[in-house]
Amino acid sequence: MTLGAFAPTALVAAALTLTAYGPAFGETTLRFGHVNGSGEIAADLFEEFAERVKDRTDGEVVINVYPGEQLGKETELVQQAKLGAVDITAPSLPAASVVLPSLEIPSTPFLWDDWHQARAVIEGKAMQPIWDELADQHNLIPLTKTWYWGWRNLTTLSVAVEQPEDMVGLKIRVPESPVWVEMVNAMGAAPTPVPFSDVYTALQQKTVDGQENPIPTIFTRRFYEVQGNLVLTRHMLQNNTILINKKKFESLEPRHQTILMEEAHAASARNTLLQQAREQSMLEQMRDSGGITVIDSPDRAAFRKKTAIVMDNLRDRWGAENIQRIRDEIERLNQAM
Repeated sequence: MTLGAFAPTALVAAALTLTAYGPAFGETTLRFGHVNGSGEIAADLFEEFAERVKDRTDGEVVINVYPGEQLGKETELVQQAKLGAVDITAPSLPAASVVLPSLEIPSTPFLWDDWHQARAVIEGKAMQPIWDELADQHNLIPLTKTWYWGWRNLTTLSVAVEQPEDMVGLKIRVPESPVWVEMVNAMGAAPTPVPFSDVYTALQQKTVDGQENPIPTIFTRRFYEVQGNLVLTRHMLQNNTILINKKKFESLEPRHQTILMEEAHAASARNTLLQQAREQSMLEQMRDSGGITVIDSPDRAAFRKKTAIVMDNLRDRWGAENIQRIRDEIERLNQAM
């Protein structure tokens, strides 16, 4: 048989092979939906993360990033990632608790002494059974378990809060998550769920008397413009994560999996440095604005005492074994210092 006679048949076979298995040097496209918008460090870093993954994989893995709730709200994106409607998302741990309630535990009020302690526990063996359950039961794997967002603080319209008793009668906006509802109830105020995208309007129209968020969020979302007091309660340390659909992750080549993990961890490290530096500068800019009074030293011990009940109230939701394992690890770290 001549080469000319063979060529068409060979070409047809090759075409069928490519149709069945995809192009030999094709790309994998991942959809990354998140809620962060312009001006927030995370939004810039997620774009950089996508660019670095594309560069390091020679264009074989392309991440299309959809910021600002384009594909859904935070809890909706977690559900979508579980089902594979999106591939990657970056929720707070309480938002991720929509699929696994024990992910709320690191958001317990006044649980942590500092970020280093929190990161050690969240990335360590005490939290690992929870991460394993997330993967095994909910089809989600963390590309990075930690993403520093900052200490959450309280703002109010007119009441200068110094102690929990000052909270009585106030309506405080909270996310729709049990840990926040229990915390604000324990403080003596009325927790009022409001979608994040509506918080500024709710404060402006006095639908609620106050809200609580990390300094970078209060600053970039300009909540301080419609509030009279910023109370540095530091009642909760917010940590986020980057989650990927497990089936999608496992479908990637091992070298691509490694690159995704490495770049997510690198982005997390850069985020921590940038967020912590901007936390202080943003606070000073708000202080200097003259539009809001900063209360530097509320009675944190009294707030801590009032909210100690939160973990016990959520024991059934979070699992007693999970709580005890994390408490034991915190105690071990404290003794080792």
